[in-house]
Amino acid sequence: MTDMPLFKWTKAHAVFVNEVDAQHQNLFRMADELHRAILGGADTARTLELLKALIAAAEDHFTYEERLMRASEYAAYPWHKQQHDTVRKRAAQFVPRIESGEGEAAILLLEFLSGWLKDHTSLTDRMLGAHLRNYYRLRSLAS
Repeated sequence: MTDMPLFKWTKAHAVFVNEVDAQHQNLFRMADELHRAILGGADTARTLELLKALIAAAEDHFTYEERLMRASEYAAYPWHKQQHDTVRKRAAQFVPRIESGEGEAAILLLEFLSGWLKDHTSLTDRMLGAHLRNYYRLRSLAS
């Protein structure tokens, strides 16, 4: 196992909306903890505990972002929410596979999460961040 984290939040993932960035940093931290546990030979119970905690945190985050998108009348809301719905479904599909002891499932999960988390935060969420910053700026000018 290397010391280089697979899931490392950097400024390249920043959307420059403080609460969203803080939540993203937490998701990256949790995904890295899951990664280290899997590569370190964690048992099924520990892997599932970390995976379920990550899924719950992601659900809270998605709900938060979706509330912001609706409140700010984000035009790309349906597209962005569809991405959330896709990851909700895909991540949940790994739980029974890991529970059944399918050895390859944990590695496939890490590959999926690595690509999705990095791509989603650095593109889709950056677009949302630009929209939200503009929305907040316009609201402050109107007050």
